[in-house]
Amino acid sequence: MHFNGYHHITNTVTGGRTDVQFHSGLLGLRNVKRTVLLDGKRPFYHLYYGNQYGEPGTLVTSFAFGEDRPLGRQGSGQVRSIAMSVPEDSLGYWSDRLASRGVAYEEFELLGERRIRLHHPDGIEYQLVGVAVDERLPWTGADVPPAAGIRGVHSVMVVTREVDELDMFLKGGMGLVHRDSDGSVSSYSMANGQVGQLVEFDHQPDEPQGSWGYMRNTVDHVAFDIGDSTAQLAFKDRLEAMGFIDVTDPRDRNYFHSCYFRTPAGAMFEATWSHPLGFLKDEELDSLGSSLQLPSWLENQHEGFLAELEPLD
Repeated sequence: MHFNGYHHITNTVTGGRTDVQFHSGLLGLRNVKRTVLLDGKRPFYHLYYGNQYGEPGTLVTSFAFGEDRPLGRQGSGQVRSIAMSVPEDSLGYWSDRLASRGVAYEEFELLGERRIRLHHPDGIEYQLVGVAVDERLPWTGADVPPAAGIRGVHSVMVVTREVDELDMFLKGGMGLVHRDSDGSVSSYSMANGQVGQLVEFDHQPDEPQGSWGYMRNTVDHVAFDIGDSTAQLAFKDRLEAMGFIDVTDPRDRNYFHSCYFRTPAGAMFEATWSHPLGFLKDEELDSLGSSLQLPSWLENQHEGFLAELEPLD
């Protein structure tokens, strides 16, 4: 059993329109799906961004709560940053693009890679990581040149106060391999250890605990692609046999099936496998993300939801 790489990463943000402007307008990702959070009774956007098809490993998603949820407290037990992969010779393009749009950024190096740090309007940290090889195809419908386009998720960085139990969990439970360290940051790899199969942990023993739950300006969870239902159930059994019982039963999320689990670091992870048609189960390729889509059990509420939701266009 092993994970194939990332499936998606989900943020909790304030505004749907500003979220689209950041991910599609600034970063040049395709808004591949507009749907709603499937938990609770009120409609809140769940927005998906990725490449042309919205393939697993290229996806960043957002719950847009407006101001209904309180602001989160960033700290330990959370994902600190989301790193996206770009060609290494495109970092100059990205620094110029950010500067021309008045977006604050910082250039730095970590784990032998040049990176650019910037922030979502809600304060969530993003990184653009220059890599030599990433065969994933970028979305070409934006104003970002294909040679500079984002290829997909590179990694996430989780802040943790402890490392011993976490290391055991990552290796014995998730099948990850320790890859490298740089100061307080350690990198672990899934599968073949390629770009999009890396997870980073920043050991900060004195960092105060961050918020859990649906809190604005935080990363809610990180989903990894486990392939199919058999592997998902085997993984759930494996964690529970190790004594890690904070694992949910699989949940139908319309486009994929999710099994959530809490890591010893505190961050919420997810083992996920996709519907065979993915995001094409209810939209044609050319019209992905152009209108609100609901699962069959909510379709009779379509007009009511539209009346409550913020216009995005």
